[in-house]
Amino acid sequence: MKEARRILVVDDDAGIGLMLTKALARHGYQVDAVTSAEEAVEKSEATRYDAALVDLVMPGGDGAELSQTLRRRFPGLPVGLLTGYGHSPLIPAFEKSGVAVFKKPILIQDLLEFLQREIGA
Repeated sequence: MKEARRILVVDDDAGIGLMLTKALARHGYQVDAVTSAEEAVEKSEATRYDAALVDLVMPGGDGAELSQTLRRRFPGLPVGLLTGYGHSPLIPAFEKSGVAVFKKPILIQDLLEFLQREIGA
């Protein structure tokens, strides 16, 4: 039996984390949802993840900085950024550098396509 792929979800809105956990679990993923950059770093030190979905704007922690930290510590880790700010000047720069950006409200199908493309699951 194939082992489920592990996804780290980081969003200061626990409701979004719960929604993504349930939606992705229905598609066979194991999901750990945390609400801060600090928790994300702690989790990533203890668990190997296949991908991470990170909120761009969080109190007490910058999602862009966290995504860079995760990618630096775990080369090749696919990271998708989640944002409620559809018109942020940062978004085109991320997209141009090859980082996937998902605008809220998030379409689960878009996340599934990202995960399939990046980790083949």
